[in-house]
Amino acid sequence: MMRFALSVLLAASGATAAPLVEQGHYDNRDQAAKSPRDGDSAIPQVTVTIEPAPQKDFALWHIHLQTDAESTYEQTWAMQSRTEHDGSTSLIPYFQFKQTTTPSAANFDAQGWLSLEACALRGEFGKMRIHAMSEGEPCVAAIMNVGARRALLPVGIERNGARLQLDFNLRGKRTRIDLHRSE
Repeated sequence: MMRFALSVLLAASGATAAPLVEQGHYDNRDQAAKSPRDGDSAIPQVTVTIEPAPQKDFALWHIHLQTDAESTYEQTWAMQSRTEHDGSTSLIPYFQFKQTTTPSAANFDAQGWLSLEACALRGEFGKMRIHAMSEGEPCVAAIMNVGARRALLPVGIERNGARLQLDFNLRGKRTRIDLHRSE
């Protein structure tokens, strides 16, 4: 089976780096099952599905969060990998205003999405390890118009080998979600 991956642009020449995050389905069912069920400290069930978009250096990240049997929230972000002027790498989230249906990668067009440049994930992007986060205050100001679903925007990412962790601002505090890729 051919595996596609979100790739990082290395240079203007068009060379690409090792995959940042492979396409696929990730979930934190183990972490959620072990979490205490009391309100403020409960870790919700989170699934993330990453699919490459036909537009260069973009992938769609479909985030699904379930706090209890009756409460689920969904948001899709377009994530663009980009090499910055200083040679570093960043992952830029894009928001589709008034997202009423789940966007399809096959129909993706970046022109219909708003860049959340202030929420770019910046840091170390290596072959086997990623450790990056967005800057707090600029990102908070940029996402005020996104509404309640801004809690589903990854504000930190760490990948070490096959392990993927995403940070979200849930219930007003940074919460680390430990995700594992399912086949």
